[in-house]
Amino acid sequence: MGDVAMWGGLGLVAVVSAALGYALGRLKRRCVAPAQAGGKHLLPALQALAAAGVELDVMPRAWLDANGNSALGEDAPYEPLARCVARAASPDGLICEIFASAQGLEAAPGAPVTCFFTPQRLGGRQVNAFETVIASVDTGLEPPRLTLGPPTELLSIARRRHPRKRVSDQRFVRVRLWLAEPDTTERYFPDAAPDISVNAYEGAHGQENAVTNISAGGLALEVRAEQTPDALVLGSAVVLKCSLFLFREKQFKPYWYAGEVRGLGETQGPGGTMRRIAIGFSHVGMADDSSPQGVSWARRTQDENKGDRT
Repeated sequence: MGDVAMWGGLGLVAVVSAALGYALGRLKRRCVAPAQAGGKHLLPALQALAAAGVELDVMPRAWLDANGNSALGEDAPYEPLARCVARAASPDGLICEIFASAQGLEAAPGAPVTCFFTPQRLGGRQVNAFETVIASVDTGLEPPRLTLGPPTELLSIARRRHPRKRVSDQRFVRVRLWLAEPDTTERYFPDAAPDISVNAYEGAHGQENAVTNISAGGLALEVRAEQTPDALVLGSAVVLKCSLFLFREKQFKPYWYAGEVRGLGETQGPGGTMRRIAIGFSHVGMADDSSPQGVSWARRTQDENKGDRT
């Protein structure tokens, strides 16, 4: 039910975490002459992407091998140089608005990249990517702007089923977690206080908690150890409300999931001990006022659960 919608939302939110150097900083304008040639015949396809406001993941070319597969294996971090929204197209390339970016983007003009987007039928076939170079970066604008050189061709590249996406800006994602079994708990989730909360705008050190990565199959949180319930252990059943900021609608949209804790670990940070909690989704929920829990549940299929370790 909510998987497809949530995955579309993730394309607007999830990017490499600040701990790994990702930020929405203001960079100098950097520009190079587009290195790609012969891409003008693709102008109608680029115009279609811009007209639809399609979101793009701008991946370093090194992330792919010559066959269009992840060169670093299934566990390779999915770390875009930028996430952006296509806004305008011309023979010189595609102009995009950046909503999340890497620190390395400042030196990226001229770099070869592969740009992924949700599958579209363009030029008579289904495609989801193109290869090009970054022509310019200008974050002095609001919103920041990225120009991609004209691609030489449109591509269909298979990606892992559940690519992990690290979250760079915690303002765009919020999570409420309860230790509870779906269907059997007596809690009414829309009104219940969570056992763990991740919200950049909350006080009491709430801003230090974070969603470190997320996929269609699960997510990982980093939470201050003293804010983690003692009852939370490996195998604990959990219910989550994930609220993602959708830029097109300019509002948060909630998605309900249930699952279990599949990994626990601890790290020492400047503010003290942080606990990493990895969760695999087992159920998808939908808000339902007629349900005693305020949410109705559907179990994910075995195929959907493949590759859920986050």
